[in-house]
This record gives sequence, C-alpha cells and structure tokens, in this order.
Amino acid sequence: MIKRVLFKDLDVNVMNISKVYDEVRRKEVTGFLRIVYWSKDDYLLFNRGTPYKVVTFKADGSRSVSDAEKFVVEKKEGTATLVETTIDDLVGIVEDRHSLLHDGSLIFFPYGLPIQEPVSISFLDINKEFLLAQRSHLDGYVALYTEENLFGIVVFQAGFPVAVFGGDGSFGDSAVTYINANLIPAKSFMSMYTLEPEILSFVYSMHSDNVREIDGEFKTYEEAEKLVVEEKKNAIVVTDGEGIHRYDMFFRGQHVDRLVKEKGVFVNAGEEKEKLATKVENLPDRTITIYDISLIEKPKPLEVIIEGVEEEVVVSDNEVPLDKVMEIKSAFIKEMGPLGKLIWEKTLSELGFKESSMSTNHLKIVVEKLRREIPEEEATREFLRQVEDILPDII
Repeated sequence: MIKRVLFKDLDVNVMNISKVYDEVRRKEVTGFLRIVYWSKDDYLLFNRGTPYKVVTFKADGSRSVSDAEKFVVEKKEGTATLVETTIDDLVGIVEDRHSLLHDGSLIFFPYGLPIQEPVSISFLDINKEFLLAQRSHLDGYVALYTEENLFGIVVFQAGFPVAVFGGDGSFGDSAVTYINANLIPAKSFMSMYTLEPEILSFVYSMHSDNVREIDGEFKTYEEAEKLVVEEKKNAIVVTDGEGIHRYDMFFRGQHVDRLVKEKGVFVNAGEEKEKLATKVENLPDRTITIYDISLIEKPKPLEVIIEGVEEEVVVSDNEVPLDKVMEIKSAFIKEMGPLGKLIWEKTLSELGFKESSMSTNHLKIVVEKLRREIPEEEATREFLRQVEDILPDII
C-alpha cells in the first residue's frame, strides 16, 4: 500500500542517483524509483534500503525483469519519482498479474484494506493467524509471497476460509499443496486484507472453471456494457492498454465496482484513478474483453492447514517475563507519544494477546506491528534499538 511520494517528476538529468541510493539505504526505504522515458518505464525496487529488481514496461505493454545490478539511468529525456510503499506492492509490480483466464482471483492482489501489513512468516504461526481471521469475522483474504513471487491467497467469508488459489493457477487442495511446497518462512511474507462484499463474491469464485471469455469484438466500452446489462450477466469487462488494466464488475447486469491497476499497482486515489480509467478507454490500441463469471452463491468452509511452519519458526516461543514486556511497552509509548498507550492496548486486543502471558513469537509480532505506527523514522529506529537492548532475540 503506497505510503508517500518522496519526490515526483524530477528531471532525470538533474537527479543524482548516488544520493538517491544513499538516502534510500540510510532510511531503509521499501519502495520503488520509477523513471519514465518516452518509450518505456523503469521501476527500480528497494526492500529495506537494498535494491533488488528492475522491472521494465515498454510502451506496447510488454515487460521484462532483471537484477538491480543492471540498472542504469539513461542519458535522455525522462522524469523520476521515488515512492515509499510496502513489499506487497513491489510483488505486484514484479508479477503484474492481470489475466482473468490464467491468473483468476490472483489479479486482485494486493487490492483491499490492509488489516495486517506485510510481516515475515518467521514471526508467526500461519494456522493461528487463520484462527485470528475467524475471530475477527474476516471478509477478505490472506496473501502469502516472497519479495518476488506471490505463491498463494486464502479467501475468507465471515471468518471462514472458502477458497484457496495457488500462484501456479491451482485451486483448492492443489493450491494448498503448492503453497506448502513453496513456503519458506525465513523468505516469505504474509498480509491480510478486507474487501467490499460485492468484490468478495468475485474473488472466491474466480478459478479457471468459473471464468469464460465472451466471443465478440467490442469497439467501445459502452457496447460491451450494453451486452452485459441486457443479458443481466455476472461479468467483468476488462479494458487494457499501455500497462493499464481497468476492471468493471457487474452483478446480474448491475455495475457494482471499478478497479484500476497501472503496471501491477492498484490506483485508489479518486482523481488519479479516474484519469487512468479515462485514458485507457480512449487509447487507440486498447482492447475491451468481457468475461462471464459463474459466481458461487453459497461457498462452503474449507479446512486449510499450512504444514511445516511451526518447525521452521526462527525464534523461540518461551514466555517473556512481564517486566520485559512492560519495558518494551514503555519504550514504545516514549517514542510514539500520547497515543502510544492506546495503540499498544488496541494492538494486543486485536491480536488476542495479554501482557501477562506473552510468548517471544507474540512479542515479535507486536513489535513488528507497532514499529509501523511510529510516524518519525528516527523515533522508529530508537524504539527498535531499545527493544534490542531489552530482548536481543526479538530484533
């Protein structure tokens, strides 16, 4: 989820790339540097200050991925924008999943309201996280991925898992098998999102057997919309061109929502979203495709077990003495300010943890969540330094 733009549309001929690298490294930025040339866009991706991939989108919509060591700022006209975001957005850029027939519900990643921002799976027990989703009556999904690849999502309705999609296009038990084969806790992340009810029904329904492309050539969006409305279809009309994908969703012929994705990143800001939606519709070489979706009316709860996670957790699960927990609480309140106590209590309540019975794993999850609440970077670093002094195994 994009947090902030550090600079925007800077002329590449005046940008000092060495200083950009230094600042990104010093502040441990997770995000991307986007350079827009006439014929292509280059995305240099950073994870906690370290550049790791370059994704290039050409004007015709084709893309390529290379190692960061090959990145160069070309000596020609262009503009640069530096954005701080979270690792899930970067995975979206690397993968750029947009094909309803091939990717199905994976096209929605990482759309939604994050209720758990990306956290290393080394810090938690996924199966207990699913129980937390049940207690909170989650309508949404849990995503599992590395810094480069999405290998699965588990979709929840009213807190129960109702669909599983693997990164290879698999569904159900096959998807669970794929996830278990690819999940390495030390290299993997998890995040959790809530979705609007009208979108949720599409997300848990869109495996390959339930998605069918409608034959026909549609010259305008209005022509495609008319067909869907007249036939009262459950459908998604996809308008795409130049790396922009617009998804218009219909339930029984009624338009329910519109999502816009640019080069793997969902655009949620109203003005920018509308601008891109209009742009792609008016491109001379854009395509318009209707996909009929067989929506599942009453999905059945599934049993989803992620294997081998507990054995590979990299920290001990010993109970932390209460005085140590309180020291960490005090350190957070000191760096966070007046709202610190309220945020601490709210975080523990959401996770179902208690100060008097906190395990090492629990406390590590809490620290990971709290560090994201502190607005000042120096205060965040100071908080983590104090935590490391109190309990070295936590950081």
